[in-house]
Amino acid sequence: MITQKEFVTHACEQVLRFTQVEKWDDLSEELKVQLGFNMGAMALGLGLTKEDGFLALSDARQGNISMDAFREHLRTIIDSRKIAVDEAKISKPF
Repeated sequence: MITQKEFVTHACEQVLRFTQVEKWDDLSEELKVQLGFNMGAMALGLGLTKEDGFLALSDARQGNISMDAFREHLRTIIDSRKIAVDEAKISKPF
């Protein structure tokens, strides 16, 4: 059975993985759904504010911020919470 910590760590890895694209529309519809789900799991697991979670995702989707800026925002949050992510899982192609 997977622990909550493992689940949240996996969600963090997935959001970093899926935000490596240049723009939102570079993701397939399936990956957009997966990114949204994992962003929700990350937000819930880390207790993110609406601004750090949902609004940041919405801004990236609408093109108000670049995917790179969104990814850096997420990386900052993950690093500040001392979540040890596996870079090999993040760099895995999708």
